Amino acid sequence: MKPNKTTFATDREIKALKPADKEYILSDTLTKGLQLVVRVDGGKQWVFRYSSPILKDKQGKALRRRTGFGTYPTISLEIARNRAFELKKEIAIGIDPLEVKQELKSQIELDDKSQFHKVVYQWIDEVISKKNATETIKDKKRTFERDLFGYFCTYDEERNILSSKPIKEIHHSEILKALKEKSITAKETARRLLADCNRLWVFAISHGYCDNNIIANISRETLPSVEKKNLAKITDEKILGQLLRDIDNYKNSSIVRNALRLLPYTMLRAQNLTTLRWEMIDFENKILTIPRNEMKKKDENLNDFILPLTDTAISILKDIQPITGWSKWVFHGVANFHKPMSRESCNKALRIMGYDNAIAGTKQTIHSFRGTFRSLVETYAHEHKASFEVKESIIDHHEKSAVVRAYTHKANYTQQARELLEWWERFLDRIKAYERVYIS
Repeated sequence: MKPNKTTFATDREIKALKPADKEYILSDTLTKGLQLVVRVDGGKQWVFRYSSPILKDKQGKALRRRTGFGTYPTISLEIARNRAFELKKEIAIGIDPLEVKQELKSQIELDDKSQFHKVVYQWIDEVISKKNATETIKDKKRTFERDLFGYFCTYDEERNILSSKPIKEIHHSEILKALKEKSITAKETARRLLADCNRLWVFAISHGYCDNNIIANISRETLPSVEKKNLAKITDEKILGQLLRDIDNYKNSSIVRNALRLLPYTMLRAQNLTTLRWEMIDFENKILTIPRNEMKKKDENLNDFILPLTDTAISILKDIQPITGWSKWVFHGVANFHKPMSRESCNKALRIMGYDNAIAGTKQTIHSFRGTFRSLVETYAHEHKASFEVKESIIDHHEKSAVVRAYTHKANYTQQARELLEWWERFLDRIKAYERVYIS
């Protein structure tokens, strides 16, 4: 039962306290503010009550606060009194113990979040993933993990990250060393990584993880320059015609063959081609619709990507439907039916067919078809008379100026794009009829 007295003065008195049917509190006779809470289960908890020297209640009086010291007997009476005495000294000079405790806790949390690898992952999750395609997100993550984490992270035996250097403690010379090392084997990657580091540090500053952008101290000129090369693509009509015939005759995989057959009529990016889903295809209206958040340009102000499908494109999709129609993926994995096809499958097939010689003008990748289309429709602009905007809409290119986009972002070029793609379909049929070209 609850004792009659409301105070204690010795350990002996505390030990003699028994639990009651309700929790009760006793105060230390020698130390003002020090209390002992006796719980129903018999546990005894130290509590220190005080008036905040800096915070006020609604009436303008010093706010009454409480903080815990732990349990008795783990924390003895003597230790509890000593702690109370130390807090009283802080209060006397205007320090609120709970505020200090909260600030310390916040600082510990901030220090944990500001570890380099955690800042990178947060930046990718909150910034990069909102505006980029899945493959771009994976690529950026992989680049940081491969080229920078080793300089700042501590790993266990299985290469799991245990911790990493706080971003505020990293010196620009450390980043520069890593970038120079990378530039030996991949100049362009090193330059892109420098730009990404600059964005990362700006992000870190805005979240309070560091105070200065050390990347501003690194000039691009300190890294080797990169010779700008145009993307390799086939623009010779005879070679392109031969490529189309070789694709039709590709024997290794019907899924890969049909993906490559569809590509010249859609010019999709690798990520969009390999993750194409049947639900995106409207056979009746001959339309392909890809949600904006799955495109490279993820601006929520832009419409979903809509591409008219020619009769040939529809025919190719119907050819593959009996093979993959059961799956949600138009082109599911060759080995794993439950995943989309690897984007490398098509590029590998093109290499197998011999389309890998940039010097001879016969190098072609998935992405090259976009350049092939854009170059040849420009060459034959006098035939189709399509506008610049229509050509760009087919490959989902958008005006770089945000001001211009604000006025044109809802423009609909679907019908005009259909007319251009029907011309392009006839053009491809024409060059497929050219005489055979031997690819070496």
